[in-house]
Amino acid sequence: MLSVMFIKSETKELKPFQKLSIPEACEITETVETQYQRTRKKAHADFFILDEEDKEVYAGTLSIGSGLARHVVDHIKKKLSSLKMDDIQEARKRSFLEQLEKEVPDHLKTIDGSSSLEEATEDDVQTNQAPILSTRNRRLIYGGGILSLLILSATCFSTVATSQDRAETIQDLQKQVKLEQKITGTYERALLGDSEGALKRLSSIDEQSLTNEQKNVYMSLLIDQKKYKEAVQLQENHPEAVESMISKKGDVNALKEFQQTFPSPNGAFDLAYHEQRWEDMMSQSGVEMTDKRYEMKAYGYLKLDKVKEAKEAAAHIQSQDLNQKIETYEKTKKEIEETKKQVEEENKKDKKDENKIKSLTDQQKKQEEALKNL
Repeated sequence: MLSVMFIKSETKELKPFQKLSIPEACEITETVETQYQRTRKKAHADFFILDEEDKEVYAGTLSIGSGLARHVVDHIKKKLSSLKMDDIQEARKRSFLEQLEKEVPDHLKTIDGSSSLEEATEDDVQTNQAPILSTRNRRLIYGGGILSLLILSATCFSTVATSQDRAETIQDLQKQVKLEQKITGTYERALLGDSEGALKRLSSIDEQSLTNEQKNVYMSLLIDQKKYKEAVQLQENHPEAVESMISKKGDVNALKEFQQTFPSPNGAFDLAYHEQRWEDMMSQSGVEMTDKRYEMKAYGYLKLDKVKEAKEAAAHIQSQDLNQKIETYEKTKKEIEETKKQVEEENKKDKKDENKIKSLTDQQKKQEEALKNL
């Protein structure tokens, strides 16, 4: 199942780093969108769509109160529907959108996600950032920038007629459009899998001209090429942002390499988790605890058979999935103890029922395997 995590929000209703199911995210963003339209307020929220392994498959920025989308899934549908792709990428996009649509509550389903964004104001288009789809493990693709950049160029030209200094404005806009076309071409390269070509073009663009989402795409490409120092420089020498992205990608070797060059408590904690060194993870001090790390910590405690501590870690966040996992762990542990007791009782009998003992032993093995794979 897919889920949504807001990573940066200008509204208190959308809490950063809290994982939501698709139905929950649709409900809350639809409510907030309605409230903000009614009060004529506007805000923006950066978010990820995560897969069942908590890896990002999509990143975007939701423009709240703009009227551009009813809720977060409607926003994604409208963003991606006009994006031109080759047949393979189009099939992946369609599959992704179908997955999302299945999880949208019936009363929030929209008739068509292909409605035009041209009616947006210049401010809306500039701040409603372009979507990004991840190429990792052939999940999806980079779709960043192409649609909104082209709209931005058209919107810029529409303002020329009202400018007092027409010649100067046209010259400035031509420069801006040229830059946008260059960035658009870069994303097209990434879209077609030419990461190295995209990196070369991005490195020739002034970083100040890139939006935050474009920088995130740039950073992701640098990480995939193991250019960690450049990625840290891109993040204004904040290695924790790069480490966080590597950890989310789940690339243990990359995380290990990065930790050697840029050691940190956060990196040590995340690496221990991915390598399943539970005791080392628990003993790490100075870690910046996010919702995700509390979830990781709770899971680690379960692996150490420390249910009480797992519940304490889980209490820091609101995660139905995590609470369900702890509940399942306790239930399975109890079932294993009961099965063990039955086996012991059967073995104590003078006349043993070997078939029953074998059946109970097999049942115990299955229960222990289920606990191990939880």
